[in-house]
Amino acid sequence: MISRFLNIVYLIALIVCVVVLIRTVKEERAMVPASANGTATFEVPRVEVSASESKKFAADKFEMGFRMELRGKDKDALFKRLSQRRSVIFDNVKALEIPESNVEQNSVDMRKEWNYYNGRRELVGYVATQRFDITVNRKADAAALVQALSSEPDIEIERTAALLKDEESVQSAVIKAASKKAMAKARDYAEGVGAGVGRVLLVNAGDDGNSLGAIHYRRHMEKAGLLAASAMMFGADESAVADSVEVEASVSIVVELK
Repeated sequence: MISRFLNIVYLIALIVCVVVLIRTVKEERAMVPASANGTATFEVPRVEVSASESKKFAADKFEMGFRMELRGKDKDALFKRLSQRRSVIFDNVKALEIPESNVEQNSVDMRKEWNYYNGRRELVGYVATQRFDITVNRKADAAALVQALSSEPDIEIERTAALLKDEESVQSAVIKAASKKAMAKARDYAEGVGAGVGRVLLVNAGDDGNSLGAIHYRRHMEKAGLLAASAMMFGADESAVADSVEVEASVSIVVELK
């Protein structure tokens, strides 16, 4: 008797589970049915909008790139001369009270120079190259260092870039501003047709594929930095160094209408 009763209870529970499952599947299919090609499409009322945001921030970090290049016929003598000339950079860094820890030296690159004549190769000498990346926190220091080293015949200024120390938080703030602007636009469209907004169904970042947004500030500032370095070489003052960073973000969203 007890066994029959338990079997009935199990059967009822099974029927209830099946009914709930069927109802859930039907609701999901009603919302996102499969299209002819098998992909999911939204059939709920929705609106798709996009927005972008651009803000400028005062630069608080300046990165400079320098390249020292020397030529000579004797390799050992060339290394010695390179070591001596390297002190020019560090003397200027010290004079501006820039910590030596802010100076990054790359390894010395030594290559041979050849002369070709009548199908024969003759060693002309060697070319020694070393690159330096120097970071400062003040625009005045960046300008002064570029100005001082631009007069050195064997030192080339490769770049001067204005950047931000807290890059991630700045990016986050601009992305959030762009997203809020997109949501406000979605509400305007919804109110225009007498509806309200519901769930956010889809979020797409800008055209660069970044999952958070299209951040373009580094590209803008690298270009500005190259122009600044060129200007400094011709005797311009620190006004030639970029002092602001532009950060951009774009987003598109699909929002349910209710």
